[in-house]
Amino acid sequence: MTTILFGGLYHETHTFLAQKTGMPQFEEGGIHIGEAAIDRNRGNGSPSAGFIDYAEKAGWRIIPTIQMAAQPAGKVTDDVVEMFFEHYLAGLDRHVQEIDGIFLVLHGAMVSESSDDVEGLIMRKTRERLKALGRPDLPIGAVLDLHGNISDEMVKLSTVVRAYRENPHTDALESAVEAAALLDIALGEPGIRQVHRATKYVISPTGVGSANEPMKSVLAAARAIEASDPDILNINVMAGYAYSDIAICGFSLSLVTRGTVEAANEHLDALVGVLEANIEAGYPSEDDLQTALAKADALPPGSGPILLIEASDNIGGGTPGDATGLLGPLLETGRNNILAALADKEAVAACFEAGLGAEITLEIGAKTDEHHGTPIRFTGKIEHLSDGVFQLENPKSHMASMGGTTIRMGRCAVLVNDQAKILLSERKTAPMDLGQYHSQGLRPEDATYVVIKAAVSHRAAYDDIQRASFYVDTPGLCTSNLKRLPYTKLGDKVISLT
Repeated sequence: MTTILFGGLYHETHTFLAQKTGMPQFEEGGIHIGEAAIDRNRGNGSPSAGFIDYAEKAGWRIIPTIQMAAQPAGKVTDDVVEMFFEHYLAGLDRHVQEIDGIFLVLHGAMVSESSDDVEGLIMRKTRERLKALGRPDLPIGAVLDLHGNISDEMVKLSTVVRAYRENPHTDALESAVEAAALLDIALGEPGIRQVHRATKYVISPTGVGSANEPMKSVLAAARAIEASDPDILNINVMAGYAYSDIAICGFSLSLVTRGTVEAANEHLDALVGVLEANIEAGYPSEDDLQTALAKADALPPGSGPILLIEASDNIGGGTPGDATGLLGPLLETGRNNILAALADKEAVAACFEAGLGAEITLEIGAKTDEHHGTPIRFTGKIEHLSDGVFQLENPKSHMASMGGTTIRMGRCAVLVNDQAKILLSERKTAPMDLGQYHSQGLRPEDATYVVIKAAVSHRAAYDDIQRASFYVDTPGLCTSNLKRLPYTKLGDKVISLT
């Protein structure tokens, strides 16, 4: 029986945020030790579920160690990484003579207080321990988010890595299945290898949707190479994660091959050429609110909401979900039938204290830091209170890639007046699934304007209901204008074409 050691440590780290991501945030996202790493993930739509499904169908014996995840946010505290290594390496020590390989669920853009490349650190510590235990060449497979910032060390020290190919990440579970299948191949083919190619480009999340350039053409070219060259088992097109001030930040490529390194490098050269031929589209511009509303007003009659996209507070990119730089000015225009969501634990507590049906005046939003606007004074009626738990309407939602199909927003309150309906939640919740609003008695389909705190990940949920969408340039640490961020470690990387 094939026996595989299993572990996971998943986080996308925004290094410009002052707030750290510590044990409480990982406890919210899930810390599963031993058998719980299987039991709590089986069938939940996550990448871990994809691995478990493949392994159980293949008849593998899984030895689980620890699986941890937290929402994108600031640097991860060292005690979190230490906890992962404590359980993961202990499992490796106990079972090293029994196992045929290792499978890891990672993100690819994790930064801790002490390491700019946590995934590379995991691979290095694993290889060091395997060497010390007399099994230096044991195959290591992993599944990654396509927003990973990938180092040479991570690729060199792993055996097979498979990344998501869709953004929004509708294929996260399937990518884990494919990663497990690659590991299966590696168990029987010790000669396969990986080749990595970094590029000089750092592109914001708004520029790396898989349906848009440059990702569209690079992904298509990668699939064509896989189809034409039987030696190429997989090509990863890694968009990178722009909000990490680390030397390895940026767009990269890697592949798994049975062939020569020389042939692999020729393919990577070709893919870099495709990227550079389409790179201008990776640096889109955004409108100010006045311009976006003027464009909306000029649209022909139609149905569905106007999406006003506030990428600067892209929750899926790590920001706090309480920015007011779009909602505040929008309310000041006097427009109505507005729908928005804000993470504001203090405001939720006030609503629960006042009770359902009460009219209340609150200062909402902008309570995390000075980068995301100022609080809005809002008077409204408390229309709905709940525990904030909902099931994804789309089990392949981008949100499932972050931890499964059951979403916990914390306690929620819906505050309503003649202008707007505001969903307040204790925990920030990315707008990746319509169940977020439907579960609270709200219908984005019927709004005139919906404020979207995302870059691309909302599209699988909202493209089918929207009338039109406009990206609005507002203050925030997930700004698409990377020149506003105080990078110190990028060297000669390109963050803008102008």
